[in-house]
Amino acid sequence: MVYKTVPQDEMTPYDRIMTVLAGKKETIDRLPVFNAITTYTLHGMEIFDAYWPQAHKDPEKMASLGAALHELTGLENVEVPFELTLEAEALGIEVEFFEDKIKWPSVKRYWVKKIDDLKIPDRPEEIRESGRVPIVCEAIKILKKRYEDRVPVLANIDFPFQSIGGYIVDTATWYKWMRSEPEKAHDFMKTLTPLYTEIAIAYLEAGADAITYREEASSLANIHPKTFQKFVKPYLKDSIARAKKYGRAILHCCGELWSPNLENVSGLIECDPDALTVEEATPMVEVRKIADELKGQSFPIGGNLSAFTVLYQGPIEKIRDRTKKVIDDGCDMPMAGCDIYMETPTEHIKAFVNAVLEFGTPAPWRRG
Repeated sequence: MVYKTVPQDEMTPYDRIMTVLAGKKETIDRLPVFNAITTYTLHGMEIFDAYWPQAHKDPEKMASLGAALHELTGLENVEVPFELTLEAEALGIEVEFFEDKIKWPSVKRYWVKKIDDLKIPDRPEEIRESGRVPIVCEAIKILKKRYEDRVPVLANIDFPFQSIGGYIVDTATWYKWMRSEPEKAHDFMKTLTPLYTEIAIAYLEAGADAITYREEASSLANIHPKTFQKFVKPYLKDSIARAKKYGRAILHCCGELWSPNLENVSGLIECDPDALTVEEATPMVEVRKIADELKGQSFPIGGNLSAFTVLYQGPIEKIRDRTKKVIDDGCDMPMAGCDIYMETPTEHIKAFVNAVLEFGTPAPWRRG
């Protein structure tokens, strides 16, 4: 991708975040007001008449909800889709959408015992036409047309390792396979990674400026770093490398990634995303230290405001204080550490936006 230098006094939200993801954060005027994972609230559904489950299936409503927090609070990006069953559904997993209710979609039952049980297309690119992938692509096109060159359009995918254990094979079975049938586990990863990569590329080609890889199952609470190195890293690194030919790639992981005796921050960064974002269980100061050692100070890191105890619960002064702290700890892209609670008050998101503007202007590295 070609990097274009933009004068600071002319920077749009699009210029600002794309400059950071290009590894040129030292040239931006202030920190972006950003959220790399799902962006929606009940209030946004109400204001824009874009309720679940319709917003999962209708591209116009999906686009409206994906842009709602930008329009209501000044959040400087828009993003779709909103949940993590989409990739599994495209492979033949039946999903419960809870019609006439606002609930997270869920898998109806776990029945997959081998890779051939899934609907594997003859060619990986054929997955682009499966399930709701075309709906997301259409929503991205709507958002790109609406906000091009002003506001960055993001899309997110659930990477196979987490997706298999959460939505394709039940978690206990998946982790059992890694111990007792490792070749079977590798077969799932080898087969599914190209398909998920095609979905990421489809989103980027539809107009998304960046793709967020969600790999929450790689936290220390779920797997040892040695397991990550064996079952996740080779596939994730390859997928990110392919996607980066079409746009920017952000890697996000909820859960604890660092302790005094063990960490997997380095393993994720070594997958070579354009940025890494984490939740509050991972200390931002430690992420900054590891990122500086592996990639240098220009490598962007984001997080790690608690979606529940800070952004949802508040109060506003707490949101302001915690936002300042993550910036002081070395965060380039303050954001929710996990999905924003749908009941989060709009005033709390506005408080977050205002806090980033207050404490991120000018950018920390530009201060005397």
